[in-house]
Amino acid sequence: MVLDEFEVCVDPARYIRWPGGGGFQPVELRVNGRGLIDLVREVELPYALREHDDRIAAGETVEELGPRGALAGSYLYLSGGDVFLPSRNLLGEPYRHGFGTEPDDPRNRKSLLLQCTCGITDCWFLLATITVAEDTVVWSDFCQFHRDWRYDLGPFVFDRGKYEVQLVRAHGCDG
Repeated sequence: MVLDEFEVCVDPARYIRWPGGGGFQPVELRVNGRGLIDLVREVELPYALREHDDRIAAGETVEELGPRGALAGSYLYLSGGDVFLPSRNLLGEPYRHGFGTEPDDPRNRKSLLLQCTCGITDCWFLLATITVAEDTVVWSDFCQFHRDWRYDLGPFVFDRGKYEVQLVRAHGCDG
């Protein structure tokens, strides 16, 4: 079995500063050398284009919606507190969103991978099932919490030992 490569990296130049003060350092998640946001953007683009066109046809304006396709991949990476150990987020701990859902809703069992660009995680976020086995960690069943978009992404299967090494300390980004 060919395993996927998982990497986390921190680029201090990408520190997020909020207009009213404060901010945070996003931690980039990479799969097979590519940023997760780039992978997700490719999958989301046809849905974002269709939604934009439908909303324009229904009377909304470009000024209200923004550029066509801009919704695709519109995320921030998580902060170190959600990535690095002792956090269990990337080891399959379900994300506790603030929305009322049925107890058996599959989204309640998924982990957080990406958050909204506005700084409020629950505004717009991407989830996936993370399954930890003896030798592997698998990301599958990706979903955008607020859209019924189909994610033909993964599953990604990582070597558990190498994966967990990435969750221990910050790594610099190259490229």
